[in-house]
Amino acid sequence: MATTLRCLTEGLFSKAKKKAKDFLRATKNTLKSIKKSIVKNKKKYTTKKTASTFKPGNLLTFRYNALDQTKKFDKNPLIVCLGSPRDNSRHTLGLNLHWLPENQRVLLASLVIEMLEKNNGKLVYEDIKPLIQKFKGSPILRRYAIRRISNQVISMPQDMYLASATITYPEWHYGDKESV
Repeated sequence: MATTLRCLTEGLFSKAKKKAKDFLRATKNTLKSIKKSIVKNKKKYTTKKTASTFKPGNLLTFRYNALDQTKKFDKNPLIVCLGSPRDNSRHTLGLNLHWLPENQRVLLASLVIEMLEKNNGKLVYEDIKPLIQKFKGSPILRRYAIRRISNQVISMPQDMYLASATITYPEWHYGDKESV
């Protein structure tokens, strides 16, 4: 079973890596216009915060106000939603892409697309956990308190995942200091 999972994981990883590399190479010249289009049309993707917004596999961005202001956190996370841990609707797990460099963000977005296609639109944390190990040293797996998320959430459609992963606008909060 472990060998099968490892082979499946390696297969998805190499397929997604090729997709990410091809995307970055093909869109190098048009990436600025894609980014402008996403930012310009963000109202089109803006939705109110509901339970269905945090469905596993959704790519979301929102304003976040962490409870512990002494630790480093991203006030504008771009997350791949993994759903609520242990049926706890007060929190959601997410992979914050802002903790990764651009090429790895696109790679992770590609992996998510591959997994969604493989699993008929479903993303299960247990399935993606081995893939998270590929990004060692990055604190990308985060838990967000739903009540600390702004009411306006931007949810990207799946066909915009790769382009959205290239947009960086984190607002890092370092204890008493902030950096944009």
